[in-house]
Amino acid sequence: MASEPLPAGGLASVLDGAFDRPATTEAVATGIDCRAEHALLLSLLASALDGVARPLPPRGDRFDWDELIGMAARGRLLVQVQHGLLVSGIAAPPRVGAAVKAFRQRALMINSVNLSTVQRVSGALDAASVGFVVLKGPLLLRALYGDYFARPSSDLDLLVDRHDYDRAAEVLRALGYAPAERCESRWWLHYLGEQHFVPPGRSLATVDLHHRVQQPGCPAPRETASYIGNGRRMALGSADIPVLSTIHACLLAAIGFVKAAFHREHSLRYLADLAAQLLAMSEQERHVLDVVARAQGIRHLLGFAWDCAGALLPVALPPAPVRRPMRSLDPTALAAMSLSPEDPAIAWPKRRHLLWHLCDPIGPFGRIGAYAGEAGFAAAAEISRLISR
Repeated sequence: MASEPLPAGGLASVLDGAFDRPATTEAVATGIDCRAEHALLLSLLASALDGVARPLPPRGDRFDWDELIGMAARGRLLVQVQHGLLVSGIAAPPRVGAAVKAFRQRALMINSVNLSTVQRVSGALDAASVGFVVLKGPLLLRALYGDYFARPSSDLDLLVDRHDYDRAAEVLRALGYAPAERCESRWWLHYLGEQHFVPPGRSLATVDLHHRVQQPGCPAPRETASYIGNGRRMALGSADIPVLSTIHACLLAAIGFVKAAFHREHSLRYLADLAAQLLAMSEQERHVLDVVARAQGIRHLLGFAWDCAGALLPVALPPAPVRRPMRSLDPTALAAMSLSPEDPAIAWPKRRHLLWHLCDPIGPFGRIGAYAGEAGFAAAAEISRLISR
C-alpha cells in the first residue's frame, strides 16, 4: 500500500509549536564522536540480554570509558553494561566498577522506598475496591531481569480507569498524599492524564496516578481498560501487587520508547525492556501481541519500536510484524538518538512527521483520520498548556 502524503497547511502549522519546542536534555552536549562508545554499549547490552559473549569491538584501548560510563548512567543502563562485561569476559577500567557500585547504591536507596510505597498504596486501593495496575518500576525490573535494583525508579506509576480516578485520588489523600500544585490544571488532568501526588514524608515515594499511558502528540492506544483487567499479580512480601501482563508490558515499553523519542530523551532502556520480553515470548505470544496492538490502533508504533530494537541490538530478535516506518533513520542515527540525544549534531525528524508515520492506516482514508485525531488533541493540549502557565 502506498504511503499517503502528510497533510499540509493549517493543522501542520499549528502543530509546529506543539511538537517542536526545544528538547529537554539530561546532559551538556560535548560534540564528541561517540560512535565507538555506542557500538560497545549496544554490544554489552546485547550480551546482558541473551547471555552470549561478544568480543570487544575494534579500537579496544581507545574507547573513552568515561564517556561510556556517563552515557550508560544517563540512560540508566549501567547495571546491564556491567553484566555484559562479565558475560563477554571484558576487563574494564576500575572506574567502571566504581560507577556501577554508586549507581546500584542509588537504585537500592530509591527503589526500596518505591517498594515500601507500593505495598502500602496497593493495600489501600485494594481495600477500597479500586482497580489499578503498577505500570513499571522495581517490580517490572524483577520480572525482566530478576533484579529489583537494575536501575533507579523514583516514582510509583499507577494506572486506573478514568471513571475510578477521583476515587483513587481520595485513597491517596487518605494516606496523606497531596497533588502537586502544578499538576492540578486541565492540561495535566485531561491531556496528560496524570497527576503527581506528593507523599507526606520522605519514607514514601511520589505516586504518579495515570488514566492515560501516552502523551499528546504520540499515537495512543484506543483503551486502557485491558491494561488493568488483564494484569497479573506479583508477590511482594505478604502482598500480591497487580502488574501489567507481558503483552501490555511490551506495548508500554514501545509507547515509552516513542514518547522518549518525541521528547528527545534517553530511550534505549525501553528498547532493552521490549527486547528482553520479545526474546522470552513464544511465537504464539508474539502473534497475540501483534493482534492486541492492531486492535488498539498502535501496531505501527509497536512495529517501529520492535524494528528499532532489532536494528540497534545485535540479538536474535524475530522480525517485526510490520515494516518499520521511517526506515531512512539508519542504525547510526538511531543509536545517537537513543543514547546521546543531547548531541546537537543529530538531525531529528519533525515530530509531526514521526506521528504521521506511526499512525495506523484505518479504513478507506488510511492514516489521515488517526493523524488528524492525534494531532488535533496535541494542538488542543498545547493551547491548554499555554493558558495554564
